[in-house]
Amino acid sequence: MKIVLVCWGSTGDAYPVLALSERLLERGHQVRVCAPAIYREKILEVGAEFYEVGVAFDLAEFHAMIDTLITMRDPIAPLLLLMKEGVLRHGEKWYRDCLTAMKGFDIAICHSVDIPGQEAAIRNELPWMTVTYCPGFIKTLDDAPYPFPNWGPTFNSIWWKLIGFRLRHTADSLFNEFIASVGGKARASVASEGIYSPHLNLIAASPTLCPPTNFPPNHRFTGIWHLAQPSYVPPPEFVDFLEDGLPPVVISFGSMGGSDGKKITEILIDAIKQTNQRAVIQSGWGLLGTQDATSNIFCTEYVPHRWLFPKASCVVHHGGAGTTASVCYAKVASIVVPHFGDQLYWGKQLSALGVAPRSLPRRNLTAKRLAQRIEKVLETPAMKEQAQALGSKMKSEDGLTTAVDLIESF
Repeated sequence: MKIVLVCWGSTGDAYPVLALSERLLERGHQVRVCAPAIYREKILEVGAEFYEVGVAFDLAEFHAMIDTLITMRDPIAPLLLLMKEGVLRHGEKWYRDCLTAMKGFDIAICHSVDIPGQEAAIRNELPWMTVTYCPGFIKTLDDAPYPFPNWGPTFNSIWWKLIGFRLRHTADSLFNEFIASVGGKARASVASEGIYSPHLNLIAASPTLCPPTNFPPNHRFTGIWHLAQPSYVPPPEFVDFLEDGLPPVVISFGSMGGSDGKKITEILIDAIKQTNQRAVIQSGWGLLGTQDATSNIFCTEYVPHRWLFPKASCVVHHGGAGTTASVCYAKVASIVVPHFGDQLYWGKQLSALGVAPRSLPRRNLTAKRLAQRIEKVLETPAMKEQAQALGSKMKSEDGLTTAVDLIESF
Protein backbone atom coordinates (compact mmCIF):
# COMPACT_ATOMS: atom_id res chain seq x y z
CA MET A 1 0.00 0.00 0.00
CA LYS A 2 0.93 3.67 -0.32
CA ILE A 3 0.69 4.95 3.24
CA VAL A 4 1.10 8.57 4.35
CA LEU A 5 1.81 9.37 7.99
CA VAL A 6 1.53 12.89 9.41
CA CYS A 7 4.06 13.58 12.14
CA TRP A 8 2.69 16.19 14.55
CA GLY A 9 4.21 17.18 17.88
CA SER A 10 7.49 16.91 19.78
CA THR A 11 10.08 14.13 19.65
CA GLY A 12 7.93 11.96 21.92
CA ASP A 13 5.21 12.08 19.26
CA ALA A 14 7.61 11.80 16.30
CA TYR A 15 9.81 8.84 17.23
CA PRO A 16 6.96 6.30 17.44
CA VAL A 17 5.90 7.43 13.93
CA LEU A 18 9.45 6.76 12.73
CA ALA A 19 9.34 3.30 14.30
CA LEU A 20 6.01 2.54 12.61
CA SER A 21 7.35 3.82 9.29
CA GLU A 22 10.38 1.57 9.58
CA ARG A 23 8.22 -1.49 10.22
CA LEU A 24 5.79 -0.66 7.38
CA LEU A 25 8.74 -0.36 5.00
CA GLU A 26 10.00 -3.76 6.12
CA ARG A 27 6.58 -5.18 5.19
CA GLY A 28 6.94 -3.81 1.66
CA HIS A 29 4.73 -0.73 1.82
CA GLN A 30 5.54 2.68 0.35
CA VAL A 31 5.72 5.22 3.17
CA ARG A 32 5.66 9.02 3.06
CA VAL A 33 6.03 10.97 6.31
CA CYS A 34 4.74 14.55 6.43
CA ALA A 35 6.59 16.50 9.10
CA PRO A 36 8.34 19.78 9.93
CA ALA A 37 11.91 20.17 8.70
CA ILE A 38 13.43 19.39 12.12
CA TYR A 39 12.59 15.69 11.58
CA ARG A 40 13.86 15.45 8.00
CA GLU A 41 17.14 13.69 8.83
CA LYS A 42 15.54 11.07 11.09
CA ILE A 43 12.79 10.30 8.59
CA LEU A 44 15.24 9.81 5.73
CA GLU A 45 17.42 7.71 8.04
CA VAL A 46 14.68 5.08 8.46
CA GLY A 47 14.18 5.02 4.67
CA ALA A 48 10.81 6.75 4.39
CA GLU A 49 9.98 9.54 1.94
CA PHE A 50 10.03 12.97 3.61
CA TYR A 51 7.49 15.68 2.75
CA GLU A 52 7.89 18.98 4.57
CA VAL A 53 4.73 20.47 6.06
CA GLY A 54 3.97 23.40 8.29
CA VAL A 55 6.17 26.27 9.34
CA ALA A 56 9.73 26.23 10.67
CA PHE A 57 10.11 25.24 14.31
CA ASP A 58 10.90 28.23 16.56
CA LEU A 59 12.53 27.18 19.86
CA ALA A 60 12.08 30.58 21.53
CA GLU A 61 8.37 30.53 20.63
CA PHE A 62 8.10 27.00 22.00
CA HIS A 63 9.82 28.01 25.27
CA ALA A 64 7.37 30.87 25.71
CA MET A 65 4.43 28.49 25.34
CA ILE A 66 5.94 26.03 27.86
CA ASP A 67 6.48 28.89 30.34
CA THR A 68 2.76 29.60 30.20
CA LEU A 69 1.65 25.96 30.29
CA ILE A 70 3.68 25.17 33.40
CA THR A 71 1.85 27.78 35.48
CA MET A 72 -1.64 26.48 34.63
CA ARG A 73 -3.47 24.51 37.31
CA ASP A 74 -6.76 24.04 35.48
CA PRO A 75 -6.33 20.79 33.45
CA ILE A 76 -8.46 22.16 30.59
CA ALA A 77 -6.46 25.39 30.16
CA PRO A 78 -3.29 23.72 28.75
CA LEU A 79 -5.42 21.85 26.22
CA LEU A 80 -6.93 25.11 24.97
CA LEU A 81 -3.53 26.78 24.70
CA LEU A 82 -2.04 23.79 22.85
CA MET A 83 -4.99 23.82 20.48
CA LYS A 84 -4.59 27.51 19.71
CA GLU A 85 -0.79 27.68 19.52
CA GLY A 86 0.22 24.14 18.58
CA VAL A 87 -2.59 23.11 16.22
CA LEU A 88 -4.70 25.99 14.92
CA ARG A 89 -2.28 28.90 14.77
CA HIS A 90 -0.61 27.52 11.65
CA GLY A 91 -3.44 25.09 10.92
CA GLU A 92 -4.34 26.38 7.45
CA LYS A 93 -0.80 25.96 6.10
CA TRP A 94 -0.50 22.54 7.75
CA TYR A 95 -3.80 21.54 6.15
CA ARG A 96 -2.82 22.83 2.67
CA ASP A 97 0.56 21.09 2.79
CA CYS A 98 -1.00 17.81 3.91
CA LEU A 99 -3.72 18.12 1.27
CA THR A 100 -1.03 18.15 -1.43
CA ALA A 101 1.16 15.53 0.25
CA MET A 102 -1.64 12.96 0.52
CA LYS A 103 -2.72 12.97 -3.12
CA GLY A 104 -2.39 9.54 -4.71
CA PHE A 105 -2.01 7.63 -1.45
CA ASP A 106 -4.17 4.79 -0.14
CA ILE A 107 -4.33 5.39 3.60
CA ALA A 108 -3.54 8.31 5.95
CA ILE A 109 -2.46 7.99 9.58
CA CYS A 110 -2.61 11.12 11.77
CA HIS A 111 -2.08 12.06 15.40
CA SER A 112 -5.37 12.25 17.29
CA VAL A 113 -4.84 15.98 17.94
CA ASP A 114 -3.88 16.74 14.33
CA ILE A 115 -7.24 18.04 13.11
CA PRO A 116 -5.72 19.81 10.05
CA GLY A 117 -4.06 16.57 8.89
CA GLN A 118 -7.25 14.60 9.47
CA GLU A 119 -9.29 17.11 7.48
CA ALA A 120 -6.78 16.89 4.61
CA ALA A 121 -7.28 13.11 4.52
CA ILE A 122 -11.06 13.52 4.50
CA ARG A 123 -10.88 16.05 1.67
CA ASN A 124 -8.71 13.64 -0.32
CA GLU A 125 -11.32 10.92 0.38
CA LEU A 126 -8.67 8.71 1.96
CA PRO A 127 -9.44 6.07 4.57
CA TRP A 128 -7.82 7.52 7.71
CA MET A 129 -6.94 6.40 11.18
CA THR A 130 -5.52 8.14 14.22
CA VAL A 131 -2.78 7.40 16.72
CA THR A 132 -2.80 8.30 20.40
CA TYR A 133 -0.20 7.65 23.08
CA CYS A 134 -2.34 8.25 26.18
CA PRO A 135 -5.40 6.06 26.84
CA GLY A 136 -6.26 8.26 29.82
CA PHE A 137 -8.01 10.76 27.55
CA ILE A 138 -10.34 8.18 25.97
CA LYS A 139 -13.82 8.13 27.49
CA THR A 140 -14.70 4.97 29.37
CA LEU A 141 -16.94 4.42 32.38
CA ASP A 142 -14.35 2.00 33.79
CA ASP A 143 -12.09 4.92 34.64
CA ALA A 144 -12.35 8.62 35.43
CA PRO A 145 -10.78 11.46 33.45
CA TYR A 146 -7.72 13.00 35.07
CA PRO A 147 -7.67 14.43 37.76
CA PHE A 148 -10.94 12.97 39.06
CA PRO A 149 -10.86 9.87 41.31
CA ASN A 150 -12.18 6.56 40.04
CA TRP A 151 -15.26 5.99 42.22
CA GLY A 152 -17.00 3.59 39.89
CA PRO A 153 -19.11 3.84 36.70
CA THR A 154 -21.79 6.15 38.12
CA PHE A 155 -19.37 8.83 39.31
CA ASN A 156 -17.11 8.32 36.27
CA SER A 157 -20.08 9.08 34.05
CA ILE A 158 -20.63 12.34 35.93
CA TRP A 159 -16.94 13.31 35.66
CA TRP A 160 -16.90 12.67 31.90
CA LYS A 161 -20.08 14.70 31.44
CA LEU A 162 -18.53 17.62 33.33
CA ILE A 163 -15.41 17.47 31.14
CA GLY A 164 -17.56 17.14 28.00
CA PHE A 165 -19.67 20.15 28.99
CA ARG A 166 -16.59 22.35 29.45
CA LEU A 167 -15.00 21.20 26.20
CA ARG A 168 -18.19 21.79 24.23
CA HIS A 169 -18.29 25.39 25.42
CA THR A 170 -14.59 26.09 24.88
CA ALA A 171 -12.56 23.79 22.65
CA ASP A 172 -15.25 22.40 20.31
CA SER A 173 -16.14 25.80 18.87
CA LEU A 174 -12.46 26.53 18.12
CA PHE A 175 -11.91 23.23 16.33
CA ASN A 176 -15.16 23.39 14.39
CA GLU A 177 -14.50 26.98 13.35
CA PHE A 178 -11.24 25.80 11.76
CA ILE A 179 -12.90 22.75 10.19
CA ALA A 180 -15.55 24.99 8.63
CA SER A 181 -12.86 27.35 7.30
CA VAL A 182 -11.36 24.53 5.20
CA GLY A 183 -14.73 23.29 3.95
CA GLY A 184 -15.22 20.44 6.43
CA LYS A 185 -18.24 19.23 8.34
CA ALA A 186 -18.59 20.07 12.02
CA ARG A 187 -17.86 17.21 14.42
CA ALA A 188 -19.80 16.45 17.58
CA SER A 189 -17.69 16.52 20.77
CA VAL A 190 -14.67 17.19 18.56
CA ALA A 191 -12.30 17.92 21.47
CA SER A 192 -13.08 14.60 23.18
CA GLU A 193 -14.46 11.64 21.22
CA GLY A 194 -14.39 13.57 17.93
CA ILE A 195 -10.60 13.89 17.72
CA TYR A 196 -10.27 10.15 17.07
CA SER A 197 -10.89 8.36 13.81
CA PRO A 198 -14.33 6.75 13.94
CA HIS A 199 -12.84 3.83 12.02
CA LEU A 200 -9.62 2.97 13.87
CA ASN A 201 -7.61 4.69 16.59
CA LEU A 202 -4.32 2.95 17.42
CA ILE A 203 -3.35 3.27 21.09
CA ALA A 204 0.46 3.09 21.01
CA ALA A 205 0.82 2.45 24.73
CA SER A 206 1.76 -0.57 26.80
CA PRO A 207 -1.17 -2.58 28.18
CA THR A 208 1.20 -3.48 31.01
CA LEU A 209 1.34 0.15 32.13
CA CYS A 210 -2.37 0.85 31.57
CA PRO A 211 -4.44 -2.35 31.25
CA PRO A 212 -7.02 -2.13 28.44
CA THR A 213 -10.46 -1.19 29.60
CA ASN A 214 -13.90 -1.18 27.99
CA PHE A 215 -13.17 1.31 25.20
CA PRO A 216 -15.42 1.82 22.16
CA PRO A 217 -14.58 -0.67 19.34
CA ASN A 218 -12.69 1.88 17.21
CA HIS A 219 -9.94 2.08 19.86
CA ARG A 220 -7.33 -0.71 19.73
CA PHE A 221 -4.31 -1.19 21.98
CA THR A 222 -1.11 -2.17 20.19
CA GLY A 223 1.72 -1.80 22.70
CA ILE A 224 4.54 0.74 22.48
CA TRP A 225 6.39 1.50 19.25
CA HIS A 226 10.16 1.48 19.71
CA LEU A 227 12.68 2.41 17.04
CA ALA A 228 15.28 -0.23 16.35
CA GLN A 229 18.27 0.05 18.69
CA PRO A 230 20.18 3.04 17.28
CA SER A 231 23.87 2.81 16.50
CA TYR A 232 25.40 5.01 19.16
CA VAL A 233 29.09 5.42 19.98
CA PRO A 234 29.50 7.40 23.21
CA PRO A 235 32.43 9.78 23.57
CA PRO A 236 35.34 8.30 25.57
CA GLU A 237 34.90 10.76 28.43
CA PHE A 238 31.26 9.64 28.84
CA VAL A 239 32.30 5.99 28.96
CA ASP A 240 34.95 6.84 31.56
CA PHE A 241 32.37 8.66 33.69
CA LEU A 242 29.90 5.77 33.60
CA GLU A 243 32.59 3.24 34.50
CA ASP A 244 34.14 5.35 37.24
CA GLY A 245 31.54 4.79 39.94
CA LEU A 246 28.09 3.59 40.89
CA PRO A 247 25.20 3.89 38.40
CA PRO A 248 24.16 7.55 38.12
CA VAL A 249 20.80 9.26 38.43
CA VAL A 250 19.80 10.15 34.86
CA ILE A 251 17.83 13.38 34.34
CA SER A 252 15.99 13.84 31.06
CA PHE A 253 13.15 16.28 30.39
CA GLY A 254 13.15 15.53 26.66
CA SER A 255 11.30 18.08 24.54
CA MET A 256 10.06 20.02 27.53
CA GLY A 257 11.54 23.49 27.41
CA GLY A 258 10.96 26.83 29.02
CA SER A 259 13.10 29.91 29.18
CA ASP A 260 14.53 29.09 32.63
CA GLY A 261 16.94 26.31 31.64
CA LYS A 262 19.76 27.80 33.71
CA LYS A 263 17.60 28.04 36.84
CA ILE A 264 16.30 24.49 36.44
CA THR A 265 19.86 23.22 35.95
CA GLU A 266 20.87 24.85 39.23
CA ILE A 267 17.96 23.15 41.02
CA LEU A 268 18.89 19.76 39.53
CA ILE A 269 22.55 20.07 40.49
CA ASP A 270 21.65 21.21 44.01
CA ALA A 271 19.35 18.17 44.43
CA ILE A 272 22.10 15.82 43.27
CA LYS A 273 24.56 17.36 45.72
CA GLN A 274 22.04 16.94 48.57
CA THR A 275 21.71 13.23 47.79
CA ASN A 276 25.45 12.72 47.29
CA GLN A 277 24.77 10.87 44.03
CA ARG A 278 26.37 10.82 40.60
CA ALA A 279 24.20 12.10 37.75
CA VAL A 280 23.85 12.48 34.00
CA ILE A 281 21.88 15.54 32.81
CA GLN A 282 20.62 15.51 29.22
CA SER A 283 20.26 18.90 27.57
CA GLY A 284 16.98 18.38 25.69
CA TRP A 285 14.95 21.23 24.22
CA GLY A 286 15.14 22.98 27.60
CA LEU A 287 18.91 23.45 27.13
CA LEU A 288 19.71 21.97 30.54
CA GLY A 289 23.27 21.45 31.77
CA THR A 290 26.35 23.52 32.37
CA GLN A 291 30.04 23.59 31.56
CA ASP A 292 30.82 24.01 35.26
CA ALA A 293 29.35 20.77 36.60
CA THR A 294 31.19 18.89 39.34
CA SER A 295 33.09 15.67 38.73
CA ASN A 296 30.00 13.73 39.88
CA ILE A 297 27.76 15.24 37.20
CA PHE A 298 28.06 14.69 33.45
CA CYS A 299 26.12 17.01 31.14
CA THR A 300 25.43 15.75 27.64
CA GLU A 301 23.40 16.30 24.50
CA TYR A 302 20.95 13.65 23.30
CA VAL A 303 21.80 10.05 24.14
CA PRO A 304 19.44 7.24 23.01
CA HIS A 305 17.24 6.29 25.94
CA ARG A 306 17.43 2.60 25.22
CA TRP A 307 21.22 2.83 25.54
CA LEU A 308 21.38 5.12 28.57
CA PHE A 309 18.44 4.30 30.85
CA PRO A 310 19.49 0.70 31.71
CA LYS A 311 22.73 2.17 33.11
CA ALA A 312 20.87 4.42 35.58
CA SER A 313 20.15 3.96 39.27
CA CYS A 314 16.88 5.82 38.60
CA VAL A 315 15.58 8.31 36.03
CA VAL A 316 14.17 11.77 36.69
CA HIS A 317 11.93 12.62 33.74
CA HIS A 318 8.95 14.68 32.62
CA GLY A 319 6.52 11.78 32.19
CA GLY A 320 6.07 11.96 28.43
CA ALA A 321 4.53 8.82 26.94
CA GLY A 322 7.69 7.80 25.07
CA THR A 323 10.11 8.50 27.90
CA THR A 324 7.83 6.75 30.40
CA ALA A 325 7.75 3.65 28.22
CA SER A 326 11.54 3.72 27.76
CA VAL A 327 12.18 4.02 31.50
CA CYS A 328 9.88 1.11 32.31
CA TYR A 329 11.30 -0.94 29.43
CA ALA A 330 14.76 -0.39 30.93
CA LYS A 331 13.55 -1.90 34.25
CA VAL A 332 14.41 1.27 36.20
CA ALA A 333 12.41 3.18 38.82
CA SER A 334 11.81 6.86 38.26
CA ILE A 335 10.80 10.27 39.58
CA VAL A 336 8.24 12.05 37.39
CA VAL A 337 8.32 15.85 37.08
CA PRO A 338 5.23 16.47 34.91
CA HIS A 339 4.91 19.79 33.11
CA PHE A 340 1.33 19.47 31.76
CA GLY A 341 -1.13 17.26 29.87
CA ASP A 342 -0.70 13.50 29.70
CA GLN A 343 2.49 13.71 31.77
CA LEU A 344 0.29 14.08 34.86
CA TYR A 345 -1.52 10.87 33.86
CA TRP A 346 1.70 8.90 33.39
CA GLY A 347 3.10 10.14 36.70
CA LYS A 348 -0.03 8.92 38.45
CA GLN A 349 0.18 5.55 36.66
CA LEU A 350 3.82 4.93 37.61
CA SER A 351 3.15 5.84 41.22
CA ALA A 352 0.15 3.48 41.32
CA LEU A 353 2.29 0.69 39.83
CA GLY A 354 4.88 1.14 42.58
CA VAL A 355 7.78 2.17 40.34
CA ALA A 356 7.81 5.89 41.24
CA PRO A 357 6.96 8.11 44.22
CA ARG A 358 4.24 10.74 44.04
CA SER A 359 4.85 13.07 41.10
CA LEU A 360 6.57 16.43 41.57
CA PRO A 361 4.95 18.97 39.18
CA ARG A 362 7.43 21.22 37.40
CA ARG A 363 5.90 24.39 38.88
CA ASN A 364 6.59 22.98 42.39
CA LEU A 365 10.12 21.77 41.61
CA THR A 366 12.72 22.57 44.29
CA ALA A 367 16.05 20.96 45.05
CA LYS A 368 14.83 19.74 48.45
CA ARG A 369 11.68 18.11 47.08
CA LEU A 370 13.55 16.42 44.24
CA ALA A 371 16.29 15.21 46.58
CA GLN A 372 13.70 13.67 48.91
CA ARG A 373 12.14 11.72 46.05
CA ILE A 374 15.50 10.52 44.71
CA GLU A 375 16.43 9.27 48.18
CA LYS A 376 13.05 7.56 48.56
CA VAL A 377 13.50 5.66 45.29
CA LEU A 378 17.07 4.60 46.05
CA GLU A 379 16.15 3.54 49.60
CA THR A 380 13.10 1.50 48.55
CA PRO A 381 14.18 -1.89 47.16
CA ALA A 382 10.55 -2.76 46.36
CA MET A 383 10.48 -0.03 43.69
CA LYS A 384 13.50 -1.50 41.95
CA GLU A 385 12.05 -5.01 42.15
CA GLN A 386 8.70 -3.87 40.76
CA ALA A 387 10.43 -1.95 37.96
CA GLN A 388 12.35 -5.08 36.97
CA ALA A 389 9.18 -7.17 36.93
CA LEU A 390 7.30 -4.51 34.95
CA GLY A 391 10.09 -4.20 32.37
CA SER A 392 10.31 -7.96 31.89
CA LYS A 393 6.58 -8.12 31.17
CA MET A 394 6.79 -5.22 28.69
CA LYS A 395 9.58 -6.92 26.73
CA SER A 396 7.11 -9.64 25.73
CA GLU A 397 4.94 -7.09 23.89
CA ASP A 398 5.30 -6.48 20.16
CA GLY A 399 3.43 -3.24 19.57
CA LEU A 400 4.74 -2.60 16.07
CA THR A 401 3.68 -5.99 14.70
CA THR A 402 0.23 -5.56 16.24
CA ALA A 403 -0.07 -2.06 14.77
CA VAL A 404 1.00 -3.09 11.27
CA ASP A 405 -1.37 -6.06 11.31
CA LEU A 406 -4.25 -3.72 12.24
CA ILE A 407 -3.27 -1.23 9.51
CA GLU A 408 -3.11 -3.97 6.87
CA SER A 409 -6.45 -5.38 7.98
CA PHE A 410 -7.95 -1.89 7.90
